[in-house]
Amino acid sequence: MKRIIIFLLLGLVFSNISAQKITVTANKKALSEVLIDLRDQYDFQLSFNNDLLSAYIVSLDKSFSSKDKTIDFLLRKLPLNYQKSNEVYLIFPEERITQYRIFGQIMDKESLEPLPFSHLTINDSPMATDEQGNFSFTSETDSTFLILASHLGYFIHDTLVNQGANQNILLTAASTDLPEITVTDKIVQTFIKMGNQAGNLKLNHKIAGFLPTNNDNSVFELLRLQPGILAAGEQKNDLIIWGSYEGESQVLFDNITLWGLKNVYEDIGAVNPLVVKNIEVLKGGFDVRYGDRVGGIVHITGKNGSRLKPTLNLTLNNITASGSYEQPIGKRSSLLLAFRQTYYNLFKDEQIKYASSNADLQGQGLGKALASSLGDLDVAPDYKFHDLNFKFTSNWENGDNFSLSLMSGQDRYSYDITTESYTNAKKHKYEGNDQFGGSINYGKVWRNGNTSSLSVSRSELDTKTSDVVSITRIRTNEEFFRRDDKSKNNILEYRATLKNSFVFAEDQNFETGINYINDEVNLKEDSLDINILHIKSKADRIGCYFQNNLNISNGVSIKAGFLANYPINLKKVYWEPRISLSLKLSERVAINGAWGLYKQFITKSSVVSETGDFRYIWVGANEKDIPVLESVHHVAGGSYNNNGFTFSVEGYYKKTDGHTRYYKYRQEGNISLGKSKSYGLDIFAKKDLGDHTLWISYTLSKTLENFDYFNTNEYRRALHDQRHEIKTAGLLALKPFYISANYIYGSGFPIYSSRNKIVAEPDYTRLDAALIYKFYPKKTKCELGVLFHNILDRNNITYESYEKIPLDQINSISIYTETVPTSIRLYFKITI
Repeated sequence: MKRIIIFLLLGLVFSNISAQKITVTANKKALSEVLIDLRDQYDFQLSFNNDLLSAYIVSLDKSFSSKDKTIDFLLRKLPLNYQKSNEVYLIFPEERITQYRIFGQIMDKESLEPLPFSHLTINDSPMATDEQGNFSFTSETDSTFLILASHLGYFIHDTLVNQGANQNILLTAASTDLPEITVTDKIVQTFIKMGNQAGNLKLNHKIAGFLPTNNDNSVFELLRLQPGILAAGEQKNDLIIWGSYEGESQVLFDNITLWGLKNVYEDIGAVNPLVVKNIEVLKGGFDVRYGDRVGGIVHITGKNGSRLKPTLNLTLNNITASGSYEQPIGKRSSLLLAFRQTYYNLFKDEQIKYASSNADLQGQGLGKALASSLGDLDVAPDYKFHDLNFKFTSNWENGDNFSLSLMSGQDRYSYDITTESYTNAKKHKYEGNDQFGGSINYGKVWRNGNTSSLSVSRSELDTKTSDVVSITRIRTNEEFFRRDDKSKNNILEYRATLKNSFVFAEDQNFETGINYINDEVNLKEDSLDINILHIKSKADRIGCYFQNNLNISNGVSIKAGFLANYPINLKKVYWEPRISLSLKLSERVAINGAWGLYKQFITKSSVVSETGDFRYIWVGANEKDIPVLESVHHVAGGSYNNNGFTFSVEGYYKKTDGHTRYYKYRQEGNISLGKSKSYGLDIFAKKDLGDHTLWISYTLSKTLENFDYFNTNEYRRALHDQRHEIKTAGLLALKPFYISANYIYGSGFPIYSSRNKIVAEPDYTRLDAALIYKFYPKKTKCELGVLFHNILDRNNITYESYEKIPLDQINSISIYTETVPTSIRLYFKITI
């Protein structure tokens, strides 16, 4: 009996096991039919769309231990899902988010030049293109995109396109130099555009050709007319942006670092205007894509060259000859060559006076008598300059691009001064600069619309100076004072940067990048043929950044990220977090703000001589006697735009630690560490009246500093501190004549005595004007222009060129050099 019961139980168990086993056998059978067979054979309870599932074919021979595992396996690789309710399997399509992508490039319609950092609004989401004009956008709701594209100096383009790659958008320039142009129902942004980021503005360099700026220096002249960029003082080697010190702001040309904007006598700048396409200024609070400076950034993008037809530009004025040639190579490549060369000495005896004054700044004793008897010193400096630019560019059909940019420049400046009173003082000064640079840039547009770019660059500046002063007594011809100082300063930089932009959603994209920078500084100084200083430093570092760009509804945009640098010699990671906010209250009103931490690993230290002269040398940070510069930026502002009227106001506050200054005290050299704080307010207003434009800007600022050799905790006014600056300019387009003028007023810089007391603060005023005539003989475009510099003939004091020449052991005369006198410049330009 027991055996019978055992056999019955085993049989029941095996029968249950056999009942749970489900076998599916199908050969290229519709899924709907397979499920029907399961329903009939194994009592599956199913609910599904027969037409939907019949589209999926199944080939299978497999057994399963349960109904759930059977359904899971059948649906595992298909866009289907199911729910189980009361033993009923409800099968339905899987919800998948469909993403529609669009990407392409913004280009000039006439030359097919890519337009960098153009502004776009796609389906009400604001964005900007990269430096090659590329853009990418993703939508989850619509495959049709409403695009509003704009670039300074171009008509706004409004279009509707469908999804797909290479949606190139061609913009028409407002100034095409055609004899006649008719424009209807079009809006153009003429001169300046405040970006949707705090401290950011974009400049239309095309308009610089209509302003009273010399053809060889229109880039610098255009920059100095902007709010927040110092114009008074006519500094020739650098840009002072929002109180930054010399060397703390960076100028990039095609990703090549320019170590000095050589700008002697306001006539020749480091960048040839014939090769400039776009200028973007980041005064402060900029995002993590830019690093290595605690001041501002000026990003200049060079022209690629025409891909449609050969183009020749020649310009001749009474100082220099310049030209450029653009040659298409095939349908997608181009070559550009440009040069500038002085052929006539820039200075003449009657053109420049070196104002001698304030011998013995306390105004007492022999020095006062000498100052009144010396009068002005006539000097004829010798100046020579030449430079070359070369660029090859290629664009592929898939949106990829490649460019090779090379540049070189050389200038030589020297003068001699002789004074005669009861002593004979002679001074000889020489300065020579050689700038070399090159970059290779490759941009990649991926199939999913993401973009990458790789840039490798090399930049070098060699500077040699000589300063010889000798004083002899006329009666005895005895030399009782002599100074013979020579210096060589070389800075070399290698830079490699990989940038990536990933579009994840309609309102969000990520930007990441990695870079390697190597800086080498070599400084050697001799006095009376005796080496007194030799500094060699190397600063190589690895950096990376990450940034999240989020566009929230109702016009709110947030950028948040960090930049991390690892200087190999310092063996320490330096973090630089940054965040910015932009809020578009309406189509006319926007406000923005930014905060960030900024580091700088090479610095331009100031050197103070025994006579009180200031000069600057590049050095690398070592965290011993040369600290890493660190600055914190706070920026907030707003703008209003309506019917050709633009008004903006922007405030900033910056604190910077780590300044270094070499000074001599009792024949010993010392290094002093310092800190500074700068704050100010920029106000800008512009009005377009048809083809005419008028703008005005006002800057209220204050920059204070404290160095440990002050022996006090009190802050003093920095040498470049200026309280007020007003700049205004206007352009009348009376075709074919164009009349323009600009006026600059600055309240002046402090001049300190040997006792660190402010003894003078002369203001700065300058009025310039221009008259230009355009005409079009046959198939050429021609310009004739006359430029009037410093019409009021103000004897302004320059910021950088203040010097003292000793007359004896007690007294000295002050020399203020290189101010712009009243002068007229004539030029002729032809484009073929």
